[in-house]
Amino acid sequence: MSETPTSVSAPETSPESQPPPQPFAERLSDTLQHLIQIIIGSHRKPPRRLKSLLNGTWFGHPLHPAITDVPVTAWMLTAIFDIIWLISHTTWAAYGAFVTVIVGLLGALGAIVTGLTDWSDTYGSERRVGLNHALYNALATILFLVSFVLRLVNGPDDSIVAAILGFVGLASVIYAAYLGGGMVFTKGTGVNHTAWEAAGEDYEAVMSLTGIEEHRLYRVTAAGVPVVLLRQGLQVYAISATCPHAGGPLDEGALEGDVVQCPWHGSRFCMRDGRVLTGPATVNAPRYDVRVRNGQVEVKRIAEH
Repeated sequence: MSETPTSVSAPETSPESQPPPQPFAERLSDTLQHLIQIIIGSHRKPPRRLKSLLNGTWFGHPLHPAITDVPVTAWMLTAIFDIIWLISHTTWAAYGAFVTVIVGLLGALGAIVTGLTDWSDTYGSERRVGLNHALYNALATILFLVSFVLRLVNGPDDSIVAAILGFVGLASVIYAAYLGGGMVFTKGTGVNHTAWEAAGEDYEAVMSLTGIEEHRLYRVTAAGVPVVLLRQGLQVYAISATCPHAGGPLDEGALEGDVVQCPWHGSRFCMRDGRVLTGPATVNAPRYDVRVRNGQVEVKRIAEH
């Protein structure tokens, strides 16, 4: 007599094996980043001019840190004027504080927009620090906005509460600046990831010319540095294979004509000269001079001046 096969039920999943719920800060970051990317056009087809504008690609430098100097400096002057006014009750100091509050708020608008644009491309611990950086900056902006309203309603020379709010707001923006500095100098957010790449003193053979198909990217190594090659007709172009923005592998990116797009955040570079065309990258990719000798492709990094 044959035995009837017995069905095996799937093992029950214990509560301990369930993945832990995503922390609130991570869920908030995911939602905010998605909304920001939609607004600035991160998902649109190139050239994504608004995003590149806010990243500072046209400027050759991230735009956010340059703009943040405006509100920080203006609000420090506000505190100085308020201290002078509280001590001497001079009218010019009160009006000076009123003007610098306004300048700081205008600068803060630009800093917020450009900062959120840069933050939308972060992940992991730098994203968490960046969220706190944004929250403290937002708190400072709100405090100075209330301070401005009080000065406007009560008059610049009758605003003790407004001055106190300004002091608290300054403390908040200074702490936010401290967090921002940590993102750059500790976590490397926004730094040029090709800045320390080595450059050989002479040409170095990297592969055979016959092994290079046209309109296809190839990853090679020169002086221990990854380089990406592209052949178009008889011409071969070479730039660093590392995206300056966050270190993405350009050799794995999409190629359209002579333009390669980073697979991580969508920065686009011209393979002919390494020029950055689309953000979030703001600096050009290092380029290499290419020559062919005895059927071998040789490259040498071009020194930047």
